[in-house]
Amino acid sequence: LFRSSDVSTYNRHPNPSDEHPYRLGFPLSCTSPVSSGPPSSFLCTQGEGGELTHFFSGNFHALDFRCPIGTELLAVADGIVVETEDKNTLTGISVTNLFKWNSIMIAVQSYDENDPCIGGPLFVEYVHISKSLVKLGQVVKRGQAIGYSGSVGFSPEPHLHFSAFRSSDPEAPTVRVLFDSDKTGRDAFLPRAGKWYDSRGEVDKPN
Repeated sequence: LFRSSDVSTYNRHPNPSDEHPYRLGFPLSCTSPVSSGPPSSFLCTQGEGGELTHFFSGNFHALDFRCPIGTELLAVADGIVVETEDKNTLTGISVTNLFKWNSIMIAVQSYDENDPCIGGPLFVEYVHISKSLVKLGQVVKRGQAIGYSGSVGFSPEPHLHFSAFRSSDPEAPTVRVLFDSDKTGRDAFLPRAGKWYDSRGEVDKPN
């Protein structure tokens, strides 16, 4: 009897310093309609190269943000929805849950819909979501609500796993992306594990 394996080959990232020049908006809203009240900022629990799950090619530059289930997810750029799934419900750290996540993927475009993204193709993915508000092929605008965070798939706690790629190929390696700060005078930022963030960039830990 043939049985598929949950074991995958470990692939080292071919270019850990790869960085896409297109700057993104922040993917989480601080005014989400969650029952416990929206957080004012979000802890980055795992950054690029994280030893828990961000050490291989398909996850190396990914970012994890702790957030309550139901936190509003925002489009980080103008683009088109190329993948969306919110039918799975499994959660926890079982190995089989590595393949049972919910997600949204957007192909980023520049502000002119007829132009490609500055710096070449860029695809961004939101993983572990609880609900999608968008459909395949839908055009979205930066800052638009596209879904709600969750804890579906291989997930030890409710959080958003956010990653970017230069291709939509399932085997594509990740690429580093920076986020624009909406506070005047601040540079674009790259979240680091153990620090707190909102759309302004790094902020003090909430009381």
